[in-house]
Amino acid sequence: MKEELNIDELLDIAFAVEEGDPIEWGVLRNLQEPAFRLMAHSIVEYFDKEEFTYDDRMIIMAVITKLNVENMILHAKLKIQE
Repeated sequence: MKEELNIDELLDIAFAVEEGDPIEWGVLRNLQEPAFRLMAHSIVEYFDKEEFTYDDRMIIMAVITKLNVENMILHAKLKIQE
């Protein structure tokens, strides 16, 4: 039996990660929770499967790699602006 993915649990973990590496929300602070919730629903919808194919795993890893590189570049730009 497939365990159903829990949006609230995913959000709790995502917010915990956010605390350790915060996004500079600035004037968009009030969009933090809706943005996280929208992305969590999208991720769960895409990846809520019984089994993952090779292509699924490659997509997951490619997205994680892209987001980490993007995060690194954004942090570098912020440091340069300081």
